[in-house]
Amino acid sequence: MRIGLGSDQIGLECKERLKARFAGQGHSAEDVCPTDLCGSDYQSITDQLSSALYTSCVERGVLICSRAIGASVMANKHPGVRAALCHDVHSARQGVQDDGVNLLVMRAGVVAFDLACELADAFVQASYLPCEQEFGMPPRRLARVVEYIRNHLDQPLAVSALCRLAEMSQSHFSKLFKLSTGLAPHQFVLQERINRSKELLRCGNTKIVEIALGVGFENQAHFTTVFGNFVGMTPRQFQRSSDHETGGMFRPALEVEVVQSC
Repeated sequence: MRIGLGSDQIGLECKERLKARFAGQGHSAEDVCPTDLCGSDYQSITDQLSSALYTSCVERGVLICSRAIGASVMANKHPGVRAALCHDVHSARQGVQDDGVNLLVMRAGVVAFDLACELADAFVQASYLPCEQEFGMPPRRLARVVEYIRNHLDQPLAVSALCRLAEMSQSHFSKLFKLSTGLAPHQFVLQERINRSKELLRCGNTKIVEIALGVGFENQAHFTTVFGNFVGMTPRQFQRSSDHETGGMFRPALEVEVVQSC
């Protein structure tokens, strides 16, 4: 299994030991947060690990940080990410089996390494067992819609237009799209707009009002409100915090073909 790991400075030692443990078990353990970002705020770390899950670069994720509750809340705003804060083995196992949890969050400094190993083993060994198998959109249609959205973020993206692109009725399209991505179409569009704006804000050389208009918002005020709801800070605060980071958001191209069900 491809497992992504992330941590803040407090959880660094536990993360490194878990990484070695996973590798010894035959898993592909990847640290998606470079060492020079381990001292960064939990939001940047959560963002990168969630993006790795969202793009299917990793199948499961383990995050150890001091702001575990905030990290869980933030991760669950990403499409395709189902994060849970677990401090007991039963929750770690059942979270996967019953609800498809793919990101295990542990609070650094509270969970001892031995318990972290037990939680991680239960999390990785468990499989999602939904009561009813539900399928999302056909991969090629989903890829067509997602590509269109990402290429037209500066334009109106009505659900009626997207369902025509997928050659489906609006109700059927909305249901299958949510099964495939974990988000309703309008929520997915907002998430993509915010993700694109974060990339532009990290560059630091574009005015916020230009970014707002460039990703499809009518004005800067609306953009600031939506950005705050998704990220937990204003665009200006995010831009300033990004000035202290050395790299951009981990966000390779989405392999839509593997995102077939919720």
